[in-house]
Amino acid sequence: MKHADIIYLPLMVREILLARSDAEHMVEMREIRQYLSEMGYEADRRSIYKAINALNEYGDEIVYEAKNGKQGYRIRHPFTLAESFFLIDAVNVSNALSADTSMRFSGKIRKMLSEHERKSLPENMLSAAKTENDQILKTIGILLKAIPQRNPVEFRYYDLSVTRKKQYRKANKKYHLIPYALLSDSGRYYCVFYSPVHQSFANYRIDKMDMIHVIEEEQADPVYFSLKDHIRSSFNMYHGEAETITVRFELSLANIVFDEFGKDIIISAVDEKHFIASIRSAITPTLISWLLQFYDRMEVMRPESLRQRMNDIGESLIRTYQIQEDH
Repeated sequence: MKHADIIYLPLMVREILLARSDAEHMVEMREIRQYLSEMGYEADRRSIYKAINALNEYGDEIVYEAKNGKQGYRIRHPFTLAESFFLIDAVNVSNALSADTSMRFSGKIRKMLSEHERKSLPENMLSAAKTENDQILKTIGILLKAIPQRNPVEFRYYDLSVTRKKQYRKANKKYHLIPYALLSDSGRYYCVFYSPVHQSFANYRIDKMDMIHVIEEEQADPVYFSLKDHIRSSFNMYHGEAETITVRFELSLANIVFDEFGKDIIISAVDEKHFIASIRSAITPTLISWLLQFYDRMEVMRPESLRQRMNDIGESLIRTYQIQEDH
């Protein structure tokens, strides 16, 4: 057995504490020496004390505690158990990440926890709508570097056919655009590109891009861009010219309505079974679809134009699904 090198000893002690200690578990000095021995090294107490002091000076937070007849050390981890759960869950449900990328990503987060805490985390439950594009993180890295430099990028953009084959747009020609921002919506990641040809901004799904590269020798002139305004006009599911929509809902839908439109909507009447809400929103297909899922638990009262559209949809459904009686 060789004596622990003074240069590497702090790193080995840190590795032991990260793996074995947490908010509920401490590691005694004898245990640290035992784990070092299992790694093929030996170190006296004084050397370990110096290693712990060096780690604290470096920025780690290692504390000594005496509790329930036990004395030992614990290190502060980058993430708590609850924080790790949320991070892993976000990675697993993200449709923008492939299954392999999600597993690799969540594995890195799990390694930041102690062995005890890892056992408390549930197994990975991946979204069924995962992309098959394994290059999304690489693509995001390229775009993040290009945005502040205003470097144009070239890439191909595709859709998936019914047989899940890539079908490239623009007859397989490359897009030549300037990236301005990255954002997410409904589990998908987008890049906002500016087209000098069309002099306008447009959103492109990052997981549908491939063969991307930066044209570093070019630097585009800046164009005014407000991310807040762009999100409002492009990603709000009810974007458009807003008007007041009056709807009578069953009381059981109150929480759902507040979750969808906020708690500041006007409630003008309430009885034992219903409430009337005044909602400011554009009348879009998305809004109509949202209302229709509660077709037997709500009634649009105003405006008359929306009542008529709901009536037209109902009549169309009756014509389509009307059961023909046998004669």
